[in-house]
Amino acid sequence: DCHDPVTGGKRQVMGFCSNDYLSMGQHPKVIGAMVKTAQENGTGAGGTRNIAGTNHNHVLLEQELADLHGKEAALVFTSCFQANDTTLSTMSRMLPNGIMYSDYFNHASMIQGIRRGTWDKKIYGHND
Repeated sequence: DCHDPVTGGKRQVMGFCSNDYLSMGQHPKVIGAMVKTAQENGTGAGGTRNIAGTNHNHVLLEQELADLHGKEAALVFTSCFQANDTTLSTMSRMLPNGIMYSDYFNHASMIQGIRRGTWDKKIYGHND
């Protein structure tokens, strides 16, 4: 529940901005699977994925995602920030001579990807 500034009372709000908005991180089966995986594989990445942080479970997950979507391969990112940054900068190299139109209030991850990209950039006022 949260405060409703209009009525002064409380109202229910469903938040989708959390990293665990479905509360699956608290589900006993998820916790059990995490504990089992940690016991079998250890904890800690050992480094970023491009250096020493890729393990067998990453590879299996990426193969399963590629199969699920009927694709040749899949790539799992460590964060949405990294996914946005990498996707936007890579797309500009794959589709050259484009123009990126970007809302002034885009998330920092998108701004970073656009900056690192090769497209011409046009920034417009928020929701304009």
